[in-house]
Amino acid sequence: MTITEKYIEIIKPSLSPCQKKKFRDGMGWTLACPFCKDAQKRESKSNEKCASLYPIEGTFTYFFSCNRGLNGGVQGVQSCNHKMRFSTFLKQHHQTVYKSFVREKELAKQNYQPKFTD
Repeated sequence: MTITEKYIEIIKPSLSPCQKKKFRDGMGWTLACPFCKDAQKRESKSNEKCASLYPIEGTFTYFFSCNRGLNGGVQGVQSCNHKMRFSTFLKQHHQTVYKSFVREKELAKQNYQPKFTD
């Protein structure tokens, strides 16, 4: 498990409803968008899984993306088509967890020992 996946697991309870899903580049999660779910009038719309956290092939990077605002949007969320790296998403929605995430990433960089084979 990567550091990013560890922190996705930590914040997953606050992103409910959240469901694991296979994406083109690997396993990710679909979830209700924390940016626009409060702007929805109906509970079924606010719980709609319109956003996703998905991996990028060949990296340990995850991206957050909301698709609700694509096609013009409705009910005051015309501009909700957020796309950002997981670290930026974490910084905007879970600042205390973000600080631990950055600290752990920096420690991993400092303690990195490349493995050379003969």
